[in-house]
Amino acid sequence: MWAKMLRALLRLCLLLCMLPAVAEAVEVSATAAVLLDADTGQVLYEKNGDEQMLIASTTKIMTALVVLEQAGLDDTVTVTRDHMAEGSSMYLKPGETVRVEELLYGLLLCSGNDAALALTACAGGPMNEKAAALGMTRTSFANPNGLDAEGHYSTARDMAVLAPAAMEEPTFRRICSSRSVTIGQRTMENHNRLLRQG
Repeated sequence: MWAKMLRALLRLCLLLCMLPAVAEAVEVSATAAVLLDADTGQVLYEKNGDEQMLIASTTKIMTALVVLEQAGLDDTVTVTRDHMAEGSSMYLKPGETVRVEELLYGLLLCSGNDAALALTACAGGPMNEKAAALGMTRTSFANPNGLDAEGHYSTARDMAVLAPAAMEEPTFRRICSSRSVTIGQRTMENHNRLLRQG
């Protein structure tokens, strides 16, 4: 369902870009943006697409993709104090044992910085290698959660390459399209407003 919605949106954008009067009226408040057709890779709209910028929590798309390639959903991680992080959280507690699937929900629904750090315990390291394999030539990852760090940046064009690659992963799609989930005593809500529209 999510992939169909994305394709329909991209086709609509393509149609609008074919109409010169409408295409000239497109204005985006973002500093940088790239819109591409997920099926063909054709760039439909671009603004500062190759400018290297901080990428914040969009980092977690790559974290999830790498974890899904390297770990099983039923693998477990024992949370340590090193997994605690500033910012958004799924409120992990040191000493608790959590399944990878629950951590992925915490990563993608709650944008949990703690979940990102805990997930590196079972699948850490190869984010830059995966970026290179996808052709993300102007990207460098320094951490799994997106907190500002030297050597942590990407571009709108590279992120436009990453998003459809992640959407090809069925578990990633399932988790991202969940409005909420309750696992044990923990309920996590997805704050993506697109899931609540029409």
